Amino acid sequence: MSQIEQNFRQLLSKKPEIETCYQEGLVNRRSLARYLLKQGIAKSNQLGAVIAMLRRFEFKEQKQTKDLFSKIKINIKDKIIILDFQKEKELIQKLQHLIANTNYDRGDTLKIVIGSCSVKVFLDEDNEKKVKDVIENFKLQNRLSNISEISVMFPEDANRERGILSTITKEFTINEIVISELLTASPELLIYVKEEFVLKAYDILKRLQKS
Repeated sequence: MSQIEQNFRQLLSKKPEIETCYQEGLVNRRSLARYLLKQGIAKSNQLGAVIAMLRRFEFKEQKQTKDLFSKIKINIKDKIIILDFQKEKELIQKLQHLIANTNYDRGDTLKIVIGSCSVKVFLDEDNEKKVKDVIENFKLQNRLSNISEISVMFPEDANRERGILSTITKEFTINEIVISELLTASPELLIYVKEEFVLKAYDILKRLQKS
């Protein structure tokens, strides 16, 4: 892989809209090459080399992914909080009490993610007071409130396809939507965003569903 191509890939990771515009024919190869020179991915006298790189560059094919999006089911739940604790063995033991006392049949939210250094708890804002006595003695590193949970349910064969997650994150990036957290329980994808972003996020997912 040439240095120009490496620089181009790094730029795409920051500006995924470039790939979308090019694939949809909104910009031609020479115009894109000139733009890339202005972005500093190559020297000003390397226009031909950039055009040659674009000619052989393998842009992502997303036709199969779009077919899967037509079958998704979308649900949204508001007023979620995310509590980020420093990882402690005693905390993990205490959280078992929360699981036993959560009414999932009523629709209560409780998700616990244990990472290498932290433990994150996802729950309904209304239930925060109920669990205070369980978690109040542990170090809370961060608390996110006014969060919406977007559940995207894919067909069962989705876990055999590539590009699903990148399609969503690329569209969210283009539309300046910040993803607060992301969980997978294949074939379900759970996206957590601030409530200010949820309507725009929903519109994007519906557009992917209909495309």
